[in-house]
Amino acid sequence: MTTSSNPKAFALIMGLLTGVMITLALLRYVNKNRRLRTEYDEMQKIARGEAYMYGFYTLIAAEAILGIAKCFGPLPMDPTAEHFLVILIGVTVQAGYSILHDAYIGLNTETTRFKVMMIAIGLFNLFIAILAWAQGRMIKNGILQAPFVNFMVFVMCVILAVIGLVKKSRGKMEDA
Repeated sequence: MTTSSNPKAFALIMGLLTGVMITLALLRYVNKNRRLRTEYDEMQKIARGEAYMYGFYTLIAAEAILGIAKCFGPLPMDPTAEHFLVILIGVTVQAGYSILHDAYIGLNTETTRFKVMMIAIGLFNLFIAILAWAQGRMIKNGILQAPFVNFMVFVMCVILAVIGLVKKSRGKMEDA
């Protein structure tokens, strides 16, 4: 079956490609030197390595849990949404650990632009999720569909914002 005969697959592929292109453009926007590559110091690199490790193990554990859960019967979620949920759980752990260890924002990152970008990404995904809900594409026959991924990205952005605020308040408490 080709993507031209499967509109859902075509929409998913186009959505992913659009997301990648927007991400590349935004990376150039948030970095002070307009490069795609973000620069980190040695301590950040070490913390990021640990963050990737924890994110990877979390992804493996979440995928195993998903596999076991599916042994008991189908889940009320489209397979696309199931696996993207697992990916987003791993990404949230990786990013959250990086934030808590001052390894998320690079040396050449413009912090204000980065925060604006994250808010925009979260709100954009919330808008897509609300639109899908309003059009009846979020749930079909009691099964969460692929547009639920957009809502999950919004939730991930909120979780990361909360982690950032906790980190910031912890820093202020330690300074006092």
